[in-house]
Amino acid sequence: MNKNRLPREQELSLLGKLSSDDAFRTRYETDPRAALKEMGVTDSTLASLDPAGLAPGKLADKAVIAQTLKQLTEQGLSDHVCLIFPVLRLNYGDPGSDKTP
Repeated sequence: MNKNRLPREQELSLLGKLSSDDAFRTRYETDPRAALKEMGVTDSTLASLDPAGLAPGKLADKAVIAQTLKQLTEQGLSDHVCLIFPVLRLNYGDPGSDKTP
């Protein structure tokens, strides 16, 4: 099984379109490769993806895809929030001390 994926931003964009754009959904169900190219996915990226994942077929309901998009977006936010380090201000309250060390 091929484990290559679209870049995260393209994945999120794809889920957004699949959860809201009926015409795009129809094109994707018929020809996923063409729909992805329409979104700007390059031929080299398409060639690296698992062919089984690019087969035409019926998509999940838009609400299910929207929920997945929400979860992935929230997951991404929590990943970034965890990387923010607090800054301890030892001079809090001192006149003219509006800068952190």
